[in-house]
Amino acid sequence: MLRNACQLAWLHGFPYSTSMLSGAVARGFTLFLLVGLPLMAARNSRLEEHVEAIEAARPALYLSAALTLLLIAGLTAIVAAWQAITPEQLGWTVSEPVVELGWGLAATAAGLGIAWLSGLIGRRAGLEESPLLRLLLPRSGTERRAFFVLAGIGAVCEEYVYRGFALHVLADWTGQQWGAAALTSISFGLAHGYQRVNGILRSAGLGMVLAVPVLWTGSLFPAILAHFWINAAMSSPASRWLLADVRAADVNPAGESADREDDSTGGDGT
Repeated sequence: MLRNACQLAWLHGFPYSTSMLSGAVARGFTLFLLVGLPLMAARNSRLEEHVEAIEAARPALYLSAALTLLLIAGLTAIVAAWQAITPEQLGWTVSEPVVELGWGLAATAAGLGIAWLSGLIGRRAGLEESPLLRLLLPRSGTERRAFFVLAGIGAVCEEYVYRGFALHVLADWTGQQWGAAALTSISFGLAHGYQRVNGILRSAGLGMVLAVPVLWTGSLFPAILAHFWINAAMSSPASRWLLADVRAADVNPAGESADREDDSTGGDGT
């Protein structure tokens, strides 16, 4: 039965492992991730009550988010090692670089398409993006560089946790790779709950898109590449087309520079 299950997994393009995972710790930690991270996001949504403080402490929030992601990924790596799950089983492998690069570019295009469609529907339906999401967008060149670092950390850590560890454990546990992809994508969407309904649906859709190259190639790198570029696009002036109601002033560092220049000259333009 086990041999048949493994053969079926390979026939369906799931080159993860050749043995069913039996570690209760790995399963329990996966459930903790899939439930706990959305609960953390719900708690973070309360930050909307502190808009002015967020505006003044944006770089500090970037640092806090980066450290949190690294901590979660580190705990995940400890559990994986404890349960004898190899890095290769979790997608830390590159077998066909050109093919995987192509998958990464395709996933980036598909993800940006989903974000654009989500933004379009949101604008037509009158849905507002979370004020917290707008406030977290970088304004200055310095903040943009810091956000790019955060985008890279987020891409690596979130892909490892969701499309690496959690997807692997759930697929081995249930024998349903696409069901596991759907569950991890739902959790991924809910983990962006601070972005409200539009952001949850957008993130869940992106999670499913990012799962496809992982399932097909067995490598996390296409998803990491796509995740980074999607995050980067969301923080650029292009976010006016990717998010429902983001204004040019929310993503235009030049505008902030001009404001600072006006302040330094007394605000009279002379």
